[in-house]
Amino acid sequence: MGSLTLLNFKNLFYIFILFGALIMLINMVIASSLKKRIPGGFVGKWLAIMFVFMLFFFIAEAGSFFFISYLTNMDLAYFLISLVLFFGSIFVAIVNRFIFHLIKELEVRK
Repeated sequence: MGSLTLLNFKNLFYIFILFGALIMLINMVIASSLKKRIPGGFVGKWLAIMFVFMLFFFIAEAGSFFFISYLTNMDLAYFLISLVLFFGSIFVAIVNRFIFHLIKELEVRK
């Protein structure tokens, strides 16, 4: 019965947040190494924008790990979560735009 009490939504929240932050940190290291290899232009510009969003997600995930459980105002917690999800949608749109234009540039260089 003791292991079942460890698997509640709050503990799962912390596990997912911790692994999400770790994955985002790894993504930031990869993006940083890619940015050094790209001199600029469209790809360099959008990679820098994507890096800023990755940094935002890392800060949001790491911050939520430490302070969401201490919030007494659930409306604020819902607002913060909705902000992260909203900017996640924008991030996906930026990645899609980036990939679309990257493929377009690669097709031109054939």
